[in-house]
Amino acid sequence: MESRVGVEIGGTFTDLVWQRSDGTLRTHKVLSTPDAVHEAVAAALDEAEVDLAQVARVVHGSTVATNALLTRRGAETALLTTRGFRDVIEIGTHGRSGNVYEIFYRKPHSPIPRRRVLEIDERIDADGHVVRPIDLDAAWRTVEHLVEFGVRSIAICFLHAYANPAHERALAALIRERVPHVAVTASCEISPEFREYERTMTTAVNAFVSPVVAHYVADLSSGLSRRSYAGVLQIMQSNGGIMPGPSAGANGAKMLLSGPSAGVRAAIGSARRNGLSDIVTLDMGGTSTDVALAPGLEPHMISELRVDNLPVRIPAIDMVTVGAGGGSIAKLDPGGFLSVGPESAGAQPGPACYGRGGTAATVTDAQVVAGLLRPARFFGGRLALQTEPARSALAAIGLAGAPAEVADSVLRVVNSNMASALRLVSAGRGIDPRGFVLVAYGGSGPLHAAMVAEEIGIRRVLVPCSPGLVSAFGLLVADLMLDVVRTRIHRLDEQSLSGKRVVEMLEICDAAARETGLVAGQYDTELALDLRYAGQAYELTVWTGKDGRDAAALKRAFAALHHQRYGYSRDALPIEVVNYRGRVVQKVGGDLAGPNSLPAPGSTVEIETSEIHLGGRHTEAWFVARTQLPAGYRLDGPGVVEESTATTVVPAGWSLEVLESGDVMLERVSQ
Repeated sequence: MESRVGVEIGGTFTDLVWQRSDGTLRTHKVLSTPDAVHEAVAAALDEAEVDLAQVARVVHGSTVATNALLTRRGAETALLTTRGFRDVIEIGTHGRSGNVYEIFYRKPHSPIPRRRVLEIDERIDADGHVVRPIDLDAAWRTVEHLVEFGVRSIAICFLHAYANPAHERALAALIRERVPHVAVTASCEISPEFREYERTMTTAVNAFVSPVVAHYVADLSSGLSRRSYAGVLQIMQSNGGIMPGPSAGANGAKMLLSGPSAGVRAAIGSARRNGLSDIVTLDMGGTSTDVALAPGLEPHMISELRVDNLPVRIPAIDMVTVGAGGGSIAKLDPGGFLSVGPESAGAQPGPACYGRGGTAATVTDAQVVAGLLRPARFFGGRLALQTEPARSALAAIGLAGAPAEVADSVLRVVNSNMASALRLVSAGRGIDPRGFVLVAYGGSGPLHAAMVAEEIGIRRVLVPCSPGLVSAFGLLVADLMLDVVRTRIHRLDEQSLSGKRVVEMLEICDAAARETGLVAGQYDTELALDLRYAGQAYELTVWTGKDGRDAAALKRAFAALHHQRYGYSRDALPIEVVNYRGRVVQKVGGDLAGPNSLPAPGSTVEIETSEIHLGGRHTEAWFVARTQLPAGYRLDGPGVVEESTATTVVPAGWSLEVLESGDVMLERVSQ
């Protein structure tokens, strides 16, 4: 077995999992360093005493791309577009994200200001025919002007380049040759799909964040090399697969959901080793909560995600994110009602109970005051919490009631927020979640999971081993994955995914694999079609395998998916093909490792008792260390399971059982 390391950076903590060549695990967790994120990686490696000279693979998940976009701290970027289309990203579309009744709605703010959007004299029509050839000499003069004024990244998005990328490729090659220090993103490389606004914004976002990602990856790779790591750093993507670090430098937008996607992969691995099939995930960290659905252990995928209300046409695991984390701030809104999040205290200064200068009341403060977190046991005793600052912060909210009652109110609100996200990703997608198992992880996920599950009718909750490190575990089991897409709009027929079209897509997939350094025969290829009824504005993706399907099979698959998602299908309506998709997968991950060992059956379990405030009342609850629990051990709630990376709460009416895998199953035992 090869030795491998997974390191995932979150908003509050940075997590490390080291699987050694003998199969044993070593884990570590440190506070994140938002101002210099790579320093937390170095600290985790050093404190865990990882011998990188013996490590075959280091896989990393990071929020660096997301943070660069959200804070608008990307590279100085310009956009070159077809003459007459300078305002595509300013105009956008008629759609309104969020609340359609919002009085003070503002359109999403582009990362590239209008003054750095310039026009190039060229034109290609929708069929790919050249209407007006590009004047490269004139285009170069425009580029020179931008470089003189400090632009360090250029996005190129010409009209209908998805149908004929010749002009984009010619200009991109010219810029790379003459000013190699300037980063270039062409839409035909990052998002060769129709829909002008979405394609342009995706290209702009990638150009904006990629130089930041490239610099970060280079620094981190150098640091690993200095620690004797001889391999290539691998980076987690939003689609749940990994890519080589050098590729990430040119594809920063593909990292926008890096960490959460790794968590979903690990949750699927945990469910598989316990014989489960249909799961919904709940990943609650320090800043936010991410939820995803995986019926049959296959996560729903989307072709477009939204970050800060900006559309990014990148394949990604379908997740809903809410500002509900341990650091989420509780306060009264202008109407006098209690709200929690999305603002967060982060790692610095953190919740008031951290004793680092934070004064705002957070979810973690509420957990402490409610008695669910015992100050001396938090973070394995490495970060002792302070109760009095937490009480003072909760009192400062201005909500009537004793501190424990205010804490309970905060917990109820954040539980409701997470339950709404779970409904959106399940019932909102046409799937009843009540027969699913909720897989809870993240530092705070297991603490809230049973209460959230009860709100939406889920009766079983799986808590993996080391739940606070699950996303880092996911990095170890993720496969290398490449996605490609081509727009071809036509009616569905017998030739839609057979014959020469299959050959064409397979050739495109093979070319992408070669560019990444993959060897033929060492990867698998899957194909898909984006389909819609004629006249519809949006489409659904139907995966077909490598050999394709006939038109009748594609039609049946699309009708079933449409009925599941929207509640109806129309057999008489013609179906259109919009996009052809391909996916290259190289299996490199392997199975998810469990704990090194469990206590022997019949081992002594030391149980303590303490008072907690939960569900509107004070009650006595048991407290037990998870490391003492052998397989087969059962307990009825109310109680709390403590471990170094997370805390699991078992409410009244729920039971706990330790499975043979070392994972814990919570089950609702009363109505």
